[in-house]
Amino acid sequence: MSALSHVEAGPLAISGVPFPAMTRYVADVGQDLESFLSRWTRLQPATSSPFHSVAWLRAWYSTIGRHGGREPLFVGVRDGGGDGDTDSMLLPLTRRRCAGLWVVEFADGSVVDYNAPLLAPGGWHDDPAVAHGLWHEVRRVLKGHDIVLLEKMPAQRVDQPGLRPSPLTPALRTYACSMSGNQFNVAGDWDTWRHTLDKRVRKEFERSWRVFTRSPNARFERITEPQRARDVLHLLEVQQAARMHALGYPYLLDQPAFRDFYRLALEGGLQDGSAVLTALLDGDDLVAAQFGLVCDGRYIALRLSIAEEGWKSCSPGRLMCERTARHLHEQGLTWFDFGIGDYAHKETFNVSHIPLVDACE
Repeated sequence: MSALSHVEAGPLAISGVPFPAMTRYVADVGQDLESFLSRWTRLQPATSSPFHSVAWLRAWYSTIGRHGGREPLFVGVRDGGGDGDTDSMLLPLTRRRCAGLWVVEFADGSVVDYNAPLLAPGGWHDDPAVAHGLWHEVRRVLKGHDIVLLEKMPAQRVDQPGLRPSPLTPALRTYACSMSGNQFNVAGDWDTWRHTLDKRVRKEFERSWRVFTRSPNARFERITEPQRARDVLHLLEVQQAARMHALGYPYLLDQPAFRDFYRLALEGGLQDGSAVLTALLDGDDLVAAQFGLVCDGRYIALRLSIAEEGWKSCSPGRLMCERTARHLHEQGLTWFDFGIGDYAHKETFNVSHIPLVDACE
């Protein structure tokens, strides 16, 4: 764990700022999922992270959250100056043993691109005094654990739909994450945005679509029927695993806990509208597939697969991204996010980078 080199020594201060002797906030910690999700549902505002849906969290804690020695850890913080019953912040966490230490982390396990607490609506999120009060209480209820490792948090200056900065960062000693997000915005009509791209990129999109549709049965499709979605997700998993193993990359997503997680996340997301599964098909053959999430006018692509043989001439991965974004723009979405990672196809969309920070105490 290279991040452990950033562990802060000493119980009384973070970033050189002493904790207040008293705070108006009151925190609690528990391990009951349904109780926590009930609080989550009451608090969840209209604007939230793509990874903040109840379907996503329930799927995560019932699969990956039980994998690798992980245990659930739910922290809630209330404003003691109010009625005391309304949560100000909820943290979906997990803990595990590492080298004999208790390590507390976000509910991530390498499947979440942006980590953040769930916040009550209000204008206090950038207040350093609030940050220190919140963290003082979180730290108190986590007594007995050894390390808190908070990774891939949107930096304080990022404030866009679905990516509200964490209110905790002013109270933490953060450092730049090695990864960043990749996004682009289509505020107007699609063709106007398309003409902001390099001419060669535009021509390549057009050429790829022409090559793909030479087959009379070739088509783009959004998959919404549950059983068909499960079948397409299975093919996506097979394609993606074969490609990653062939390239020699470390790969976790074909392990049982991860397979079960994505199936549950897809099923729950199709029910509440938070999951999107799209495909390029030639008859019954899957040419490419993409799984992502939608939230508050924002789409984030999470998994992409392509057929290895016979379709390279149409650049199916890049075409899959373009056709999915085009389709969702027609449905009213304006922000498109390719998540973390620096794959070359992302840069063709003129993405801007989302700075992320980590913290380890």
